[in-house]
Amino acid sequence: MQNKLVIFPRPIQMQLASRCTMLRVTCCSAYAPGYLFCLPLLLLALLLMWIAPAHADELLIERRLSGAVINDRMAAATDVTARTPWPQMLAEPQRFTSASGRSGAGLESGAHWLKLDFRRAEAERGTPWWLVVEPLNLYDLRLYRRNAHGEFEELVSGERVSFAAGREREWRQYAFILPEHGPVYLRAYDPGGASFPVALWHQDDLEHHERLGELLLGSIYGALLAMCFYNFFLALSLRDPAYGWYVATTLALGVFLIYLHGHAAQWWWRDWPQWVAMGRVVLPSLWGLALAGFIMSFFRTRIYLPGAHRLLQVIVLSYLFIIAMRLAGAHALPSLMLTIQSLPAVGLVFYIAIRRWHQGMVGARYFLSAYGIVMVGTVIFLLRICGLLMPSPLTELAMPVTATLESLVFSLALAGRIKNLRHASEVAFIDELTGLPNRRALEQRFKLYADSKADQGFSLLTVDLDKFKPVNDFWGHAEGDQVLRALAQRMQSCVRHEDLVARVGGDEFVVLLSPSASKGMVSTVVNRLLEVTRAPVHISGRSHSLSASVGLAHYPNHGCSLAELSRYADMAMYEAKRAGGDTWRAATGTIRNQTECSYWDIQ
Repeated sequence: MQNKLVIFPRPIQMQLASRCTMLRVTCCSAYAPGYLFCLPLLLLALLLMWIAPAHADELLIERRLSGAVINDRMAAATDVTARTPWPQMLAEPQRFTSASGRSGAGLESGAHWLKLDFRRAEAERGTPWWLVVEPLNLYDLRLYRRNAHGEFEELVSGERVSFAAGREREWRQYAFILPEHGPVYLRAYDPGGASFPVALWHQDDLEHHERLGELLLGSIYGALLAMCFYNFFLALSLRDPAYGWYVATTLALGVFLIYLHGHAAQWWWRDWPQWVAMGRVVLPSLWGLALAGFIMSFFRTRIYLPGAHRLLQVIVLSYLFIIAMRLAGAHALPSLMLTIQSLPAVGLVFYIAIRRWHQGMVGARYFLSAYGIVMVGTVIFLLRICGLLMPSPLTELAMPVTATLESLVFSLALAGRIKNLRHASEVAFIDELTGLPNRRALEQRFKLYADSKADQGFSLLTVDLDKFKPVNDFWGHAEGDQVLRALAQRMQSCVRHEDLVARVGGDEFVVLLSPSASKGMVSTVVNRLLEVTRAPVHISGRSHSLSASVGLAHYPNHGCSLAELSRYADMAMYEAKRAGGDTWRAATGTIRNQTECSYWDIQ
């Protein structure tokens, strides 16, 4: 039995007949007694009329339309099997309803059709106009328009064909010449989700749009490349794996962005469409793999979060498996795996960053900021792929801009890492009380001088303060520390930049003079050290008078190691103390039992 709508006046019948073809509509006069009984059906039908889209009207092509996205002015249809011959689709206009601005089909299967009915304004007849499709990725795109004989012809485009074969304009996006008369049909098919925003461009405006887009994207690519080079040289100099992983992450992200915006097909893979098709799975997997390595190295998860570290290792293996499957020819499964593991991977990264922040890692704050920024761009990117956001400069540049900001903030986090490493290095070689180099720094400098093979050798002075113990005993260690700091600054002022003054313990200091110091310079330094330690030290209104005993030894005569040289200098220093202090003595023997005291006959 056929369904009948029996209660409607003639105008409503006509509307329902055009929108709900499954219903056979008759006049209400023939079935007047059932009017009240069928009132709910009337309300339901009116609701269907409100929901059901109207057919797209004919679009008037005029200059003010240039650059506008026209999906809301087009009709749409879906070929669920993606196998319906195109002549059949074109011959069945009832399949097409208003696209309602839809520019994507998400992860729906099937082929998606758009139909544009248009006519040119008088001023635009004969003027070059372009129909531009700006997807972030699209496997199969086809255009149907009338040729000179008035017959429809098919133009195959998308990632399945080479760059030149699928385009009528040397540009990263898909641009097709708009014929003088409509209609024009577009068919988009992609197993991973089709996104097909369509815009109309006047040729002059399109050329300006191209130049501006290339300039902006080129600036972004250049910024990413500059940060890669900068951190690459840092990685070479610091030998820190985190910098190497950062460079790998930034490079992988940059290549992925180049792919997304069509430049990979234009620059690298013009004649290899199979590589373009693989890029959508392989490139984000490489980015995720490099990012996982960076996270493990930057946060040192093996030490601080071993459980999360093992999960990251599983994710790395998963990315490698996805890449291997895609290179082997599989498409659906690696795409599905990449999609499924994205959400837990993002959650794990946030967990690691938050935990390390709570553990006191300052760089974790920078990482959270950077990762949050790129997640915003990724969400916008996914919404555009699903057709929920229309293309615009904001949606097109959201991913590259946020990725650049992410890399910049990561660089700041690594800069903080450099600062921490430098501080740790300085702390390892600096005496905390006086700020002078410590024994480790002295050993390093001694090795540097000894390895220089200087013919004249170099000198080492041991300086021990006289009468310092009473200061500590009577005025306390706090005041004694202030005296040590004051005398340390004075001793530092007695030597040149290439010489070293180190505090090696208590009130004992060592001065290492570089090989360039002549006999006269050694004499000057010794006398100045005695002079500055002899001068009173004023602390909190009190004056402390001290002095120093200095012992002098020479490399290699008195030792070929720091321990040997220090032993001779200490013996000479104790001789000075036995002489009453406030004086100096030179070592009198050599490790070869030779007497070479003439060198040290300093007045």
